[in-house]
Amino acid sequence: MALNSEAAEIITRRREEILDLWEAKLRETVSATGWAGPPEGRLRGYFGELLDVFVEFLRSPETVETFSREGRTRALVERVARHQGELGRDAVQVVSDYMLLRRAVWEVVGRELELGGRSGEEVARFFGKTMAAMDWAIGAGAEAFNAIQLAAFEDELGQARATDLITGLPDRDSLNRKLLPRAMREHRRLSLAVFDLDRFSETVALAGVGQARAALVLLAETVRKSAPEGALCARFGDDEICVILPGMDSEQAYGVAEEVLENIASLPEREKPWELNVHAGIAEYPVHGRDVNQLLYEVTRAMRLAKRVGGSGIMIAR
Repeated sequence: MALNSEAAEIITRRREEILDLWEAKLRETVSATGWAGPPEGRLRGYFGELLDVFVEFLRSPETVETFSREGRTRALVERVARHQGELGRDAVQVVSDYMLLRRAVWEVVGRELELGGRSGEEVARFFGKTMAAMDWAIGAGAEAFNAIQLAAFEDELGQARATDLITGLPDRDSLNRKLLPRAMREHRRLSLAVFDLDRFSETVALAGVGQARAALVLLAETVRKSAPEGALCARFGDDEICVILPGMDSEQAYGVAEEVLENIASLPEREKPWELNVHAGIAEYPVHGRDVNQLLYEVTRAMRLAKRVGGSGIMIAR
């Protein structure tokens, strides 16, 4: 039997023994270093799958460069990397997981594999193929882990940049570029309601920025608490807060807007920075706008019309 096939047969037969030894080595390492993430069933399952892929590779005539399994091998490595991140591992621990598996494989296989009587060329080919596979797995695992961590960091950074510092809600750019386009793709119907604080600029001039900010935060909190589950709130402008209402037509959105205005009106006077008047404009997708820009235009026009009428009014786009 060829060395590759013999090693593959040993790994298949001793699969659980190899994984037990790998787990033991992991526990020793965690105990000695205080690293996060002792071995658990799901991680063992993933590394068991990696062993199965290694066996398949040993039995194939392909090289590391051509053995892609239509991308399934790399996809498995990415799943492993994602789970390692969930366990709290860092890049050094990720590499260590693979190195310990390699040691466990060699210890078990080395006890049974007969190299005597083999030609030097065959032995060299065997070790070249096995080492190339293991080196690829370690490198691919580290690469996948680093890519996932970088993507997570960039996502957190993007979320931080896209958050309005005063209200804690997504900002207008995030609304325009992400929230509203995504909602329009995912829902056949939705409504957008925009709430505007009356006399905001006047309040900034007379009472100061602090009072104006307090009023804006109060409006944002009231809209968020009044909105139904699944709604998405965002800052719309200097003195405006909006809410995306998936699945709602304009009449249903009108009811939500009424609740917001009623909740504002019912607040104790001591909680209001000043006598708050709030106007609301509503536009429905796709009735009033079939794209983001048109919907934003129509809801802004409705809100401004409500403001011209005066009082705490609500207008639906026409």
